[in-house]
Amino acid sequence: MSSEYRAYARRDLGVCTVLEPEAVGEPGQRFFRLRVEAEHGSALLWIEKEELHELAVMVKRLLRTGVRRTGEPDANGSPDASADVDCKVTSLALGYDRASGRYMLLAHDADPDGEAIALWAEREVLDHMADRAFEVHDAGRPRCPFCGGPTLPGKQHFCARAN
Repeated sequence: MSSEYRAYARRDLGVCTVLEPEAVGEPGQRFFRLRVEAEHGSALLWIEKEELHELAVMVKRLLRTGVRRTGEPDANGSPDASADVDCKVTSLALGYDRASGRYMLLAHDADPDGEAIALWAEREVLDHMADRAFEVHDAGRPRCPFCGGPTLPGKQHFCARAN
């Protein structure tokens, strides 16, 4: 694996077997995270809903470049498992290391002295993460067909376009 990426990370989790997007809470009050289980530890990386969606879009774009396929994602693991790292992510970088044939995700938190985490994933693990991220993103509150705003079942939605 490329040492230039490791220089940026304060913590290298190594190759991950689980990279699972999750939503915690009720629609309208949800928080989003990536649950990571890797060879050198685990992490809960908290991200914004739209960042999760954009990460999935970028992963799908990167995977279309046609690099080789290896490995299978491991869907085992407990969603409530404790993590070695638990941080709010403010920036993400995504790359590919030709030497190892793996993809790299570099996550930073807001604190300059805080966590900077690198993890590596096989193509199938990233592809699964992106598919699940789209599902998690889209599983929130239903959208108003007129204005696109979120609605809550059983509550009145005030829509300027529907009036």
